Amino acid sequence: MITHVVFDFDGTLADSREAAIKLYNELAEKNGYGLLTADNLAKMRELSIFERCKELGVAPYKLPWLVVQLTRNFRQAIQSIEFNEGIPELLQELRARGLKLMILSSNDEGNIRAFLRRHSAEDWVDEISCSSSIFGKARLLRALMKRAGLTPDQLVYVGDEHRDVQACKDVGVRVIAVRWGVDADVRLREAGPNHIADRPAEIAECVSRWSTAA
Repeated sequence: MITHVVFDFDGTLADSREAAIKLYNELAEKNGYGLLTADNLAKMRELSIFERCKELGVAPYKLPWLVVQLTRNFRQAIQSIEFNEGIPELLQELRARGLKLMILSSNDEGNIRAFLRRHSAEDWVDEISCSSSIFGKARLLRALMKRAGLTPDQLVYVGDEHRDVQACKDVGVRVIAVRWGVDADVRLREAGPNHIADRPAEIAECVSRWSTAA
């Protein structure tokens, strides 16, 4: 039986795309990287992380540094970031069903808590687990399951990137990919999630259907 729903933060819960682009471009201008623009953004959403690095002139070994810098600068953007449309209602519905809600993110826990406090939503989430490694979610999921004494069939993960889907496959957890986040539809389909959602309400529908089937 499904007891926990685990969410990615940026792009999935929070509409942080514009803020992330602005913060990245500020760093890019200082370091001579290519900029994210209205003209190239659609293409970037269809590429892998390493393909994006090549297009923007970012050496792959610089990725950890770039993630740390973006995370550090993210706090200044908190006040301008909102939930994606329909997400507050989704979280409240899942809570009302008695499900535990968690967040796994490569953002910083302090940033996420500041966002949740601003929206009076900190009590909606039972646990936040973070790693600065952009490919560290499989490890976080394993640690979460071990810590909580959960089996993979008790979890559903909700994310917006190819790497989210791959991490869930690595640990045997069902995953819902959302179309309103970072990666384009072609990338999500390539990853092969259990479901691709067009709207938040579909997430609750999937959880209900899978729980009934179990």
